[in-house]
Amino acid sequence: MKVARVKRSAGPKSKMTKATYRKKALPFLLKDFEGRCAYCLDPSEFRHPSQTQVDHFNCKLKERKRHQYKNLMLACSACNLSKHDKPVTNPLDKQQRLLNCTEETEFPEHIVELDNGQWQSVTKAGEYHLVSIGLTENCHRQKRGARRTIANQILNLCTTAIQYQAANPAAVHDQVMETLRSLLSHLDNFPPLVTSDGVLNAKAWLALKGVDVNLLQTAAPV
Repeated sequence: MKVARVKRSAGPKSKMTKATYRKKALPFLLKDFEGRCAYCLDPSEFRHPSQTQVDHFNCKLKERKRHQYKNLMLACSACNLSKHDKPVTNPLDKQQRLLNCTEETEFPEHIVELDNGQWQSVTKAGEYHLVSIGLTENCHRQKRGARRTIANQILNLCTTAIQYQAANPAAVHDQVMETLRSLLSHLDNFPPLVTSDGVLNAKAWLALKGVDVNLLQTAAPV
């Protein structure tokens, strides 16, 4: 028995048409999907509201069936445009198909995540899904990789703090500094800050706030 990753509600009670489906369905989709794109999982906070779109999972359906709530998915503009009009099932290989998260779960049955944030297929369905929606592109991988790296650093820092909080406080300090240096390097991959002093990268902004960036960038002597 398949277990859905996203529990879909009944949706709007009134009939939806080509002219009304987005307005009627969007509030329900935002709630059902918790604001996350059905495909790349990015939260709605990552995009302008106009870039939150309503995708027809099976774009080949016609008339009323096309706009039924069960055929609609919350999607960011990037995933919706990449998926476009691709068929749900590859006509040349029935095992290759798009994965509907309201009917099954993609992870880890069909897709797993590597340490660098890349998604990798473990089934033909997973492969077709990833390629059809462009989910292995660098724009997705880099975001996933950054959040995985930061999460691991926090985990390591917490583990070290618990282990050495009494016996070796210096080790905790060193681990904190190492984590800060690593996080600072990751910030180089993010957009600069727009401030009253102009457009500044994270290091320049921290320096203006009184942080000794050179100290953070230099490892403690052994």
